[in-house]
This record gives sequence, C-alpha cells and structure tokens, in this order.
Amino acid sequence: MRNKYFKLALFLMLIITLVTGCSKKEEIKKEEKLTRVEVKKPEIRDINVFTTFSGKMNPIDEVKVVSKVSGKVESLNVEIGDRVSQNQILFTIDKEDIKKEYDISKAGYDVALANYNKALENYDLANTNYERMKSLYEEGAISKQEFENYEIGASNTNLELMQAQLNQSNVSLENAKKRLDDTNIKSPIDGVITNIEINKGENINAMNGVITVANFDEVEVQIELTENIINKVNVMDDVDVSINSLGDKNFKGKIYALSPATTRDSFTYPAKIRIKNKNQLIKPGMFAEIKLKTEEKKNVLSIKSDNIIVKNNEIYTFVIEENTAIKKIVELGLDNGEFVEIINGLNENDLVVTSGQNYLDDNSKVEILTEDKNEKEQAENK
Repeated sequence: MRNKYFKLALFLMLIITLVTGCSKKEEIKKEEKLTRVEVKKPEIRDINVFTTFSGKMNPIDEVKVVSKVSGKVESLNVEIGDRVSQNQILFTIDKEDIKKEYDISKAGYDVALANYNKALENYDLANTNYERMKSLYEEGAISKQEFENYEIGASNTNLELMQAQLNQSNVSLENAKKRLDDTNIKSPIDGVITNIEINKGENINAMNGVITVANFDEVEVQIELTENIINKVNVMDDVDVSINSLGDKNFKGKIYALSPATTRDSFTYPAKIRIKNKNQLIKPGMFAEIKLKTEEKKNVLSIKSDNIIVKNNEIYTFVIEENTAIKKIVELGLDNGEFVEIINGLNENDLVVTSGQNYLDDNSKVEILTEDKNEKEQAENK
C-alpha cells in the first residue's frame, strides 16, 4: 500500500514538472519571436547624384622651347624644377659667327644710308636749280635744251634707287639683329622647367635643343561625357576631384570647356576641367577621379537606401506601431545609393526600421534598440 502511494506521488511530480517545462518553453518561444530592430524617422534633405570619371592631369600651359639658330650651347642657365618667368633667358648659343653676320649687315646698311642721304642732297639741289632755271626759261634767258638738262637732273629716279637699296639693307640688318637676339633663348611663359634635352658645349641645330616649361599653377583634365549626361552639366559647374596618390585630400574644380559635338571616334562629348594648384601638390601626369553632379533634388523626404526592400515585385519598408512592424509600400524618386527620395508611402513622423528589417514580416512583434529614447517611446506608444 505504501509503495502504491509512493508511485502516485512520483507520477504527480512528473506531471507538474512537464507542465512547468512546457510553460517555460512557451515563454522562451514568445521571447524568441521578438525581432530586435532600430528605427529612425524620415528626414527632409537634398539628394545629389554624382557620376564619376577618371583622367590624367595636365598643365594648363606647356611649351617646348627650341633654339631658332644653330650653334654651340654657350650657357645653360636653368635646371629641372626651376621656376622661371616669361622672357627669362634659359640658355644661349655662341654669338661669334652670328655677330660677324650682324656687323656685315650693319656696315652694308650704313653705306646704303650714306648713299641715300647723298642722293637726297643731290635731289634737293637739283630741284632748287630746276625751279630757278624754269623762271629763266620762261623769261627766255636760257634755251629749251638747257632747261631740259636741268629738268632731267631734277628726276627722282636715282633717289628711288637709293631708297630701295636702303630698304633692302635695312631688312638684312633686321634679320641679322633678330638672329643675334635669337642666340638668347627665352621662356615664353611663367612656369617650371620640367625637361632639359641639351648640355652646355653641345652643338645643336635650329629647332632642336628642347627645354620644356610648364605652368601648373592650374591643372586641367579632359573627360568624355555620354549623351545622357551632356545636358545635365554646364560650363562653370563645380566638380569634386580626388587623387589617390595624394591620399584623402580633395580638390575643387570647375568645368571651363564643354563641346557641343561628339568626337568622331568615340561619339562622346569632350569636357575640360580646371583645378587651382597654387601649392603645386598636383603634378602633371597624376590620375584623378572627377565627380560631376548630374542630378539634384532639394528638400525632399528621404530615408537610407538600404532601408528599402524589393521583393516579389513590391518595393516597401517597415514602420513600427505599438512594437509591431507594419509593411509600407513606397514610391521612390531619386536614389544616390546612400539616400532615396520617398514620393509616397511615408511621412515625417513614421518610425522606419533601419536595422533588422530583413528578418521581419508584416505584423511581426519587435523589440526596439534605437538609442534615440524619444523615437523608442513614440514607437511603443503608437
């Protein structure tokens, strides 16, 4: 009998244990159904879409300076990296032979000038005599033949010949002077010496002996725009420029040239962008990324792009009402990959799920983890 009561008591204890265990499992199950989420209200903001291009930096002005005369390099006055001014002498050519040519031309000019002055003096004298003899001839004091001799003497033919010879010798002198001046090879621009291909004492031919001068106080880069972008940008638009080799430093540039026609080969529209470079951090040849603002919306309702779910031909997000996730079908506008414009489906007071949305179904129960206490309280009180 005692054994019978013992078995009964043991059976009752087992039943109680099973009931209690099931109850705990149900509580755990209920707790497991709560999805932890973070929420945030939509915001009014500007949304900009940028298109990125790449290109190589070039100086705004680059000149290959050559000698216009042949000869030996007498002096080389610059080194690579030197900053030079316009008309500064970069190198010189030996002047000895060219100076002789100049001296000969100068002597020829001096002779021609003397001959012209003598011819002019004779012409003035002959004209004076002619005017006097003309009066005497009209008075009958001299014969017609005598008068005609004075008339021939007053001709300007010889003076014109001397004038032509003087002009010709002047041209020769000017050419010789220019050749002499050309022995001093000057920089045509302000800039920096980027290349030298000559040595002091070297004999060079005319149009050889290159020194390169570049001005990169401003630099430029050319990009190619497609037809769907060309009408979205304008001359003087601001652009963002980044150069990987210069780290995180960003630069501002402007579109300063925009072609209205495509190139023959690529069917794209060339655009040139200039960037101020007074400290010359940007070097010619560096590769840059150019970000052009191609679309813009101002003061629009928006949420993070990754808050949007696209599934089964629906575009939606979740908002929280009384700790319950409600699926909201939304109509989207401009999307820049970070923020997306909400045209319909949400308002500024909605609490949009920003984390955990991929684990939700419509009417899922949630636990809010948002740090913003006001938003959390508002979600719980909705």
